[in-house]
Amino acid sequence: MQEQTESPFLIEALLFAARCVVPLLLMLGVSYLLRRLGLIAEPPPPPNNTNGNNGNGPGGAHGKA
Repeated sequence: MQEQTESPFLIEALLFAARCVVPLLLMLGVSYLLRRLGLIAEPPPPPNNTNGNNGNGPGGAHGKA
């Protein structure tokens, strides 16, 4: 009688999927719980850029004529 040395493809595929999906579900679950408990706050809005330099840094026209 021959021994079966090759594991079935379906079991390998399920183990591979579990290896990828289980950590993802854990991270999403922890993130959800932290947000739900109020330990993670929404980020503040970006600062208003009203100093007239259009984001080119402090002072100077940077290539403008």
